[in-house]
Amino acid sequence: MNKFIAIVGMCGSGKSVVSDEFVKRGYHFFRFGQITLDYIKQKGLEPNESTQKQVRESFREKHGMGAYAILNLPHIEELLKRGNVIGDGLYSWSEYKILKEKFSDKLIIVAVYTPPNLRYERISKRKPNINDIQLRNHSFSIEEAKSRDFSEIENIEKGGPIAMADYLIINDATIDILKLNTKKIINQIEGKKYTRPSWEEYFMELTRTVGKRGTCDRGRSGCIIIKNKKILATGYVGSPRGLEHCDEIGHQFKSVTHEDGTTTNHCVRTTHAEQNAICQAAENGISIKGATIYCKMEPCSVCAKMIINSGITKVVCEKRYHSAQDSRDMFKKADIDLEVLNDEIESYEKQ
Repeated sequence: MNKFIAIVGMCGSGKSVVSDEFVKRGYHFFRFGQITLDYIKQKGLEPNESTQKQVRESFREKHGMGAYAILNLPHIEELLKRGNVIGDGLYSWSEYKILKEKFSDKLIIVAVYTPPNLRYERISKRKPNINDIQLRNHSFSIEEAKSRDFSEIENIEKGGPIAMADYLIINDATIDILKLNTKKIINQIEGKKYTRPSWEEYFMELTRTVGKRGTCDRGRSGCIIIKNKKILATGYVGSPRGLEHCDEIGHQFKSVTHEDGTTTNHCVRTTHAEQNAICQAAENGISIKGATIYCKMEPCSVCAKMIINSGITKVVCEKRYHSAQDSRDMFKKADIDLEVLNDEIESYEKQ
């Protein structure tokens, strides 16, 4: 059954940050107040806060205090047919009652609470934004931010949904902590528990991170050497120290013709990730005998020879390498364990 999450909170509480975390999980997003902005644009009215307030009042005069629930019902129902829904900015107790009656088995209220003084300070620091009707002309002073809490009837009525919230997020620290706490709430809503990555997943993720330092865009390969669950050395593809990188002056290609007549192209400007990791260990006097090396893809034949002679006993790769048959044969003869996690060939330009 698809879920409908409605976010409630006072201005400046951090509702948008919370909504974004739900969107990252695949929830379909809508903003309760978007119909106000759409109406202003449709009628060609002056896009300012005063106009926005007048439109809200006209909606409520026609539909009552539950106007934004009533007007959004068709859109919510349509989105729920497609999956889970996250609605940003539930306005009032009256709207909450309508939504609860309509979506009783699907509706979940998440309230975001930020201490008033912190909210006022954040609102006052907002910069004018041409894409935001409320902030297009000016930022709010702290006094203006305070007055908003009591000058708009929907802000006064928000006490109902906040009090009836199924989940409460306290936002009194950094954005990163707010995001972390939101993720925990999402996991609770979805009945998921955090699972620590396995050692293999952990080391492979580190390998990917190391590879981001690579200076050849034909692979950006990285690797790490592990023993007894400790990192001994890391390496990424890059030119020897002091020499130009591929990212700076381009690739240096050479073709290799194999015994079966096939030809492969290789960039020879760089030192491979495996070679750099082994060199790093040697430079620092670290023995890697009996270690495991984690790689982005199967090593080339030159790297394979270095791996064998360095005493490494296991090679774990994320993907296959298109020209790795020689390496596989050597590893087999040298009694080195080769494990490939994804039986897919890594592809890159001019392979």
